[in-house]
Amino acid sequence: MTLSRRSLGGAFLAATAAGRARAQGAAWPDRPVRIVTPFAAGGGTDIVARLLAPRLSETLRQPVIVENRAGANGVIGLRHVAAAAPDGTTLLLDAPGIAMNFSLLREPMYDPLRDFEPIAQILSVPFVIVVPPNLPARTLAEFVALAKARPGALNVAAGGPSTLLAAQLFRLQTGIELTFVPYRGSAPAAAATMSGEVQVMFSDFPSVAGQLAGGTLRALAVSTAARSPLLPDVPTAREAGAPDYVVDIWYGLYAPRGTPLPVVERLHAEVGRIVQLPEVRERFATLGATPVVIPREAFRAHLEAEVARWRDVVARGGIRPE
Repeated sequence: MTLSRRSLGGAFLAATAAGRARAQGAAWPDRPVRIVTPFAAGGGTDIVARLLAPRLSETLRQPVIVENRAGANGVIGLRHVAAAAPDGTTLLLDAPGIAMNFSLLREPMYDPLRDFEPIAQILSVPFVIVVPPNLPARTLAEFVALAKARPGALNVAAGGPSTLLAAQLFRLQTGIELTFVPYRGSAPAAAATMSGEVQVMFSDFPSVAGQLAGGTLRALAVSTAARSPLLPDVPTAREAGAPDYVVDIWYGLYAPRGTPLPVVERLHAEVGRIVQLPEVRERFATLGATPVVIPREAFRAHLEAEVARWRDVVARGGIRPE
């Protein structure tokens, strides 16, 4: 079989590109790496990023800096990373907001499936449905009854797209009406719930673990299929009267699309190693989190499924993209 001059030229270009990518991977990182979280300091994404960063720094032999770029329900941080140079020095650590925002915005100016390269899913955490200690509802069933008796009078904190859509899904399944109040992240949303400014919050466990331990927030239910070992006395939503409500919140690391494959693969391997370290697993356990180690292809498939799931919630909930 003979090859045409065009075929030979194409093969040469492909080999050159592959060689360049390998070279980039071998040289990387030659300067500090930033992990951007799209929410305020103190929330779940910030906690996970700051757990990951120093261990990545050790193995990469470069500073790994956590940068909080909050605003617009996480979109500011997402757009920043999507537009960053695909050289492996700007990464994104996000919760399900990366999949959720896409359906919430008329013009999101990013695409979770085209603008990002999924690197690694890191962990999975239950949502916790929390209320102020003085709310006159001791159980989830009592909260639903209170909301039905006062349609729209109860406020729910929306600390980001994940908390917003988790609450919307609950509203759809229980038939209650709530007034949504936006906040710039989980930490200010939790503070508003503690003060009674809002009456309920659907939060990832790490963002409210301290408040639950201190009694400044009270848990009505967890969202996962099984009870959390850290909250053994708190029922699941299924047990508490919302049989269809099963949701978890997952955290993942991403790079801008076009980042050299050797860089992405190295990061995937390093994150997989880090989440298996005994001290990291122990820290995750204190957050009620389960480490997740899956192939990159499985993580991409999970991202695609989540985009489709929350698009459906937005449509059924009559939420108008902004």
